[in-house]
Amino acid sequence: MRVHGLAVVGCLMAQAGYVEEGQASYYAPSFHGRRTASGEKYDRWAMTAAHRTLPFNTYVRVTDRHTGKSVVVRINDRGPVSPHRIIDLSEAAARELGMLQRGVAQVRIEVVSPAAPSTAQPSSTAPRPDMYYPDGRAIEYQPFGVQVAAFSDEFEARRYARDTESKTGERTFIWRAVVGTRTIYRVVLGPFRTSEEATKAAQRLRKSGRNALVVNLRK
Repeated sequence: MRVHGLAVVGCLMAQAGYVEEGQASYYAPSFHGRRTASGEKYDRWAMTAAHRTLPFNTYVRVTDRHTGKSVVVRINDRGPVSPHRIIDLSEAAARELGMLQRGVAQVRIEVVSPAAPSTAQPSSTAPRPDMYYPDGRAIEYQPFGVQVAAFSDEFEARRYARDTESKTGERTFIWRAVVGTRTIYRVVLGPFRTSEEATKAAQRLRKSGRNALVVNLRK
C-alpha cells in the first residue's frame, strides 16, 4: 500500500487532494440494514464506504486502477477488517466499478469533499447525503427542484438521470427518500435557488413532452 499527501491521524479532517492506493473490497449482502460505526444503517444500494480514519461524511473518488472506472462514495463506516485493504465499498459502488465478480480491486482513492467540522453551523448550500448526482457526488443544496421521475431501483434512477441530463442539458440528481418501509429514488433537475427558476425549467420540459413537477427540497 502506498500513501501520498496528507497523513490522516485519528479524527483530523482530511484535506481535498489526499490520495491513497491499495486494495478495495465490498460488503457482503448480509450486512444490509446493519448499523454502521456512524450510526447510520448500511444500505447496499447507497454510494457509501468504510475507511479506517477518514472522517464520516468525507466524499472520496475511488478509481479502479485496472479498468479506469471511478465512483464517488461517502464515508459512513469504519473498516476494512483486513489489514491488506484500504476501503470497503457498498455493493452499489462495487457494481459501478464492475468488481462484483472479482471481489477485490486495486484502487486509488482521493478525497474530493472533506467532511465539515462537527462544530460548524449548517449551511443552506451544504451537501446533503440524500441528494447526489448520478456519479455519486453530493449536490450543493438549494431549496427547489423539478421532479421528472421516481424509481424503487437506484440503478434505474441513475440511468434515467444520465439519459435526462444528456437529452435536456439540465443538471439532474437523485433525491433518496424513505416512504414507509420503501426507499424511493426521485430523479430531479436542479437544484434551483428560487421557485421561479424551477418553474421555468419545468415549463421547458413540458414543452418537450416530459412530465415535470416543481418540488420544495426543504420537505
